[in-house]
Amino acid sequence: SATLRYTGEALDGRVRNDIQLGYADIDRDNFSAGAPSFSSAGKRLVYRYQGTVEFNDAVRGAFGAERDDSEANGTDTQIDGYFALLELNPLAELTVSLGGRVDDHEVYGSETTGRIALVYKPLEALALRASWGQGFKAPTIFQTTFFCCGALAPNSALKPETSDGFDLGFEYYFSAQSSSVALNYFEQDIEELITFSFAVGSYENIAVAQTRGFELVVRHTFAEAFELALDYAYIEAEDQAGERLVRIPKHSTDIALSWSPGPGISTTLSARYNDEESGSFGSTADWWRVDVSAVYSISAKLEFYGRLENLFDEEYQQVFGYGTPGLSALVGFRYRR
Repeated sequence: SATLRYTGEALDGRVRNDIQLGYADIDRDNFSAGAPSFSSAGKRLVYRYQGTVEFNDAVRGAFGAERDDSEANGTDTQIDGYFALLELNPLAELTVSLGGRVDDHEVYGSETTGRIALVYKPLEALALRASWGQGFKAPTIFQTTFFCCGALAPNSALKPETSDGFDLGFEYYFSAQSSSVALNYFEQDIEELITFSFAVGSYENIAVAQTRGFELVVRHTFAEAFELALDYAYIEAEDQAGERLVRIPKHSTDIALSWSPGPGISTTLSARYNDEESGSFGSTADWWRVDVSAVYSISAKLEFYGRLENLFDEEYQQVFGYGTPGLSALVGFRYRR
């Protein structure tokens, strides 16, 4: 996989151009007890352009287009996307964002979606937020071609997934902005939710589904070099019959302690909790995982980073029947011009 990106400014910095080209080529072979059990091969090429414009202090905008060409298992597909966003400040305390997107799929046709978001700051330390938006997701090549478990063919009647939802919340900053708390409530209604069914042996649509819940985020900076962050989410996810959707935990939590002992050095100790999840064949138990990472800036352009994942080598499953790596290490360098 590879990504090539160019960013540049025009008109005295009032326009920013961002051009990206991404490529991925995957050839996967799975084995069970030494015998081939599953294989898949595919390629994906993504082109994307985004322009950001600052008209004046009260009006900003963004626009762009992207194309996704995918090929897998002898099938190819193409989807084009066009988007625009306008951000307004009619008052110093109020920010309004209006967005729209058109997705044009060569098989599933064209779909237009919109979004509106408001941020109001009645006090310097308090921000009230609200948004409403729509979504569209066409079935992937894998979802339209894969079948197993006694099925004779993939589901040829698979439909695109659409959704609309809203959220309401606030964020409050304490003295000197060293601490903050944010609470957000959300609801989303989904039509033709795409999910895999072992009973059918392929992907299928759930006619109506709903998710709702809230997210709590708390941050606190102390002793200048330390920051503690907690993110907790509660989600209710059900289909039209009131049955809980698979692979969505009711409770999840992320806790991170960051430490910057000196210039150019930063470390983070993080822990993630995931509540038990239901699945097609069984439920996965709840689990904790602890990771640690560090970054050292060798110069203004070059930095070294390292990460240890699953520090205590826990055995857990994110999806029933699929194992996860034990203690894993990753190191690398990052260079910026």
